[in-house]
Amino acid sequence: MTIIKNNLLLFTFGILSFISITIFLGYRSNIASEIEETEDEIRKVVRLQEGYHEEISVFKNLKNDFSKVQDELSQLATIEKNQNLFWKKILNHRENHMVKWKNKTAESVNADITRMFSSLRARCRAKDIELPSAVNKAPTIGFGSTNKKPKNNYGFGFSAYDGFWPSFSQEEAKIIGVQAKIIKEIVEILTQSVTDKKKLKLIKILRESAGSVDIKHIKNDQLNLGSERHLLLQSMGKIESLVFEISIKGQSSHARRFINQLRAPYMLRDISVKREIVLEEKIQEDLNFIPNPFGNTSDKISLPKNKISPIVKDVNSEFIFLIEYITEISNDFSILFNNKLIWENAEKDLLVEFLTKSGNAEIIEEAKSKLFSTE
Repeated sequence: MTIIKNNLLLFTFGILSFISITIFLGYRSNIASEIEETEDEIRKVVRLQEGYHEEISVFKNLKNDFSKVQDELSQLATIEKNQNLFWKKILNHRENHMVKWKNKTAESVNADITRMFSSLRARCRAKDIELPSAVNKAPTIGFGSTNKKPKNNYGFGFSAYDGFWPSFSQEEAKIIGVQAKIIKEIVEILTQSVTDKKKLKLIKILRESAGSVDIKHIKNDQLNLGSERHLLLQSMGKIESLVFEISIKGQSSHARRFINQLRAPYMLRDISVKREIVLEEKIQEDLNFIPNPFGNTSDKISLPKNKISPIVKDVNSEFIFLIEYITEISNDFSILFNNKLIWENAEKDLLVEFLTKSGNAEIIEEAKSKLFSTE
């Protein structure tokens, strides 16, 4: 105790120092744990920030991508507009007989076809176009002998309805009426393809049946398509057409003139040529004959033998044209709006701009009502 009393100050200082060191060590331990916690939090924030950077990097070029999409959409609108113009040109509304058709009764169509017979036969007679004609309908001379020049009674694809007319529905009569107008136009084009020096023969005109009644009577005038069908533009629900086969016999100049006069909605889908080759025998003298200068005048002189040389004669050819007449083109752009997933969250202004540029401004209101009706 004496020692403590004598060194009280030193002892007190020692105790205070110990207490201070203990407090400092405790505080240091707390600080260290807090620092570790803070470092853990910082590391978590850094990792989270890196994740955000990765997510944001996806949208880094969003502005450029949006600009490219706008350009592509503008190009698509231009393509759509050009396609619209192209198909309108093919359909040719001003001259298309199906588009221009005015409602008629079946009896009126019958009267039109009857007048067509007289008109086309007269045109062909005036241009000296030879028409196919049934021998059994030809007039007879003397004791039942058939006249060499049969009566001009060809039906131009409607032979069954020359003096006969069954009961057609209005829709079937319409198709027959349109077919008649088309064939009339085709024959008129043929008459304009004839020259004074070269004659033309019409072999046949075939057409598709117009319906359930027509197919019972069309007989030899029916066009039955086989492998040729893949040549056509016909597409269910998109492109409708009427198909004809025209066969003529004449010179290549006739075929060229005929083809050059075809305009939309006429589409020449196929052409085949059957050429007849006729060999003529041309007599040529044997130029190798040499008379004998030492022979007696009384000797018989052998005459040179003639050689026969075949040559090809320029004759007519048979041309078969497969013609498709476009009657309807369905370019229903509004079908796209039936699938809302395509246009979900679409911008109105962008949609209006696209429809305007693509030539579909008339369906803007319909598009808005379908896509934005819930707003």
